[in-house]
Amino acid sequence: MNTIIKTIDRFNKVLGVVLALLIMVMSAVIFYQVFSRFILKDSLRWSEELARYIMVWSVFIGSALAIRKRELISVDAIKELMSDRAKAILNVVVYLICIAFLAVLVNYGFVLVGNIIGQTSPAMNISMAWAYSAIPVGSILMIINCVAVIMEVILKLKGGNEQ
Repeated sequence: MNTIIKTIDRFNKVLGVVLALLIMVMSAVIFYQVFSRFILKDSLRWSEELARYIMVWSVFIGSALAIRKRELISVDAIKELMSDRAKAILNVVVYLICIAFLAVLVNYGFVLVGNIIGQTSPAMNISMAWAYSAIPVGSILMIINCVAVIMEVILKLKGGNEQ
């Protein structure tokens, strides 16, 4: 299990770099759009659309990374009243529910991508499948990270180090 967790963590480092690059490109495109509009008095037709698509991809990739780092927002009021072992078991149950929801999202995401594959975006004239594929791909990345968290919790439970 440790090998799988380490492999997922190495993959997440690559995802972190991809996320940083996406945010840098998005920022540069938005900056150039503002510069172009207000200084050059000429607007880029495609920049707002590209920035929107990059933002969607960034949210899904960032959510996957946040799951692994356990940095998603949660209400911990009930967990504070539980023992360490019960907290760990509750964490596993919560992540299993998340996996079930994400599996549904993967399924319907692929259906959606299949339905809109022939549509093109208005400004960039690319297939809308590129934008909408963030849903199933991001959900798969989140499932992988949920599995890593579950494995980590189970390893800590077996080792006696409850979470």
